[in-house]
Amino acid sequence: MESDIWKPAVILGILVLILILVNYPWIQWRANPSRTIDIAIIDKSVSDLNYNEHKGLIWILNQQKIKDRTGHAYVNEESYYGFNPSAVNHIQSLPSTLRGKDLIYAADTYGIYKKEQQADRSHKQKLIYGGMKSEDVQKIQYATATGTTFVGEYNILGDPTDKEVRQQLENMFGIEWTGWKGRYYKELANVSTLLKQKYTLVAGEKWTYQREGIIFINEEENMVVLDSSDLEARSFGVEFSEKGYEWSQVKGKTSYHGWFDIVEPRTRAEVMAEYTMDLSQSGAEKLTAAGIPDHFPSITRFDHTTHYTYYFSGDYANRVDTPYPTQYIGWDAVMKFFIPRTHQNAFYWEVYVPVMKQIFSEIKASS
Repeated sequence: MESDIWKPAVILGILVLILILVNYPWIQWRANPSRTIDIAIIDKSVSDLNYNEHKGLIWILNQQKIKDRTGHAYVNEESYYGFNPSAVNHIQSLPSTLRGKDLIYAADTYGIYKKEQQADRSHKQKLIYGGMKSEDVQKIQYATATGTTFVGEYNILGDPTDKEVRQQLENMFGIEWTGWKGRYYKELANVSTLLKQKYTLVAGEKWTYQREGIIFINEEENMVVLDSSDLEARSFGVEFSEKGYEWSQVKGKTSYHGWFDIVEPRTRAEVMAEYTMDLSQSGAEKLTAAGIPDHFPSITRFDHTTHYTYYFSGDYANRVDTPYPTQYIGWDAVMKFFIPRTHQNAFYWEVYVPVMKQIFSEIKASS
C-alpha cells in the first residue's frame, strides 16, 4: 500500500526534474548579460528574402547575446550592408566610415545577376550589382588601422571583384588567390545543369559522373572532376593545424559540403585549418596535372600587429535553415553531440560556431 502512495510522488518528482533540466539552459541564457560587439556585415548577394549568406553569422550573434553599439540585436533582414530586395532603393551602401567598428565581416559579394538571352538562345548572366569595390576596401583599411578585426569569406576575391581590388584584399589577408574553386558533392549526378553544360563545352563529352566527388573549376573555366574512383569515401574535410587546435580547441576532421576556393598563404600568414582529402593514384595524378594541391588552407589568420584578419576559404556563414533556438545555452553542444562529423550540417556546429566564438572572445578581450 505504501509503495502505491509513493509512486505518484516519485513520478511527479522525475517530471519536475526533467522540466528543470530542459528549461535550465533557457533560464541561464536569460540571466546572462548581453555583450556589445559592433559589427559591419557585408552581403551583396541577397537575391530573395532568405538572407542565407549571412544567416549563420546572425544566429551565433543572437545565441551569444551579442548586440550592436545601440543595444539592438542583429537581425537577418536589416543588420547588413549590400543588396536588400525589401528596401526601397535595394542597395544599402557602407557608411562614410567604418572606424570604431569592432569587426567587419564580408560574407558574400558575388552579387545580383539578371539572366539575358543571347542570339543563339543560350543565356548569360548580366551583373546588376556586386563585387568588392576600391572604396569598400579603403574604408575597411582605415578601420583596421585602428584595430578593427576583418573577416572575409569565399568569393570576395573572385569575379566580379576587379583584379586591383583583389590584390589589395590579398595583401590584407596575407594570401595569394590561385583562381581555383571547387565543391564536394555527395552525389555528382545532382550537379547543376549549368556546371554540366560547362563540362560538356570544356571536355567535349556529356556528364556521366555519379556518386560522391569533387569538382574543381578555375577562372578560365578549366574543370577537373574527382569521382569515387579518385577519392576515398567521405575523406574530404577540414582539419586544424596544431596551432589552430590551440587557438580553437577544435580537433578531428569534419566534412565540408559547400563551395571553397584555393589560396596560398604568404610568409607570415598562419594556416589555422586545412582542407584535406585521401586520394587514389588516379586522383593524385589528376590534381598534379592541373597544378592543384591535395591540401590547402581553410582558415588563414594574418597578424597586422594592430589587428587580425581572417580569410575563410569557404561559404561558412551560409545557412539555408534556422529552426534552432537562440535563447538556449549550449545548443551548439547539443547539435555537435547528435550530428555525425560526415553530415552536411556538421561543419557549422563543429567548426564555424567555435571559431566565431573564439574571434568574438579576442575582440572582447582587446576592447
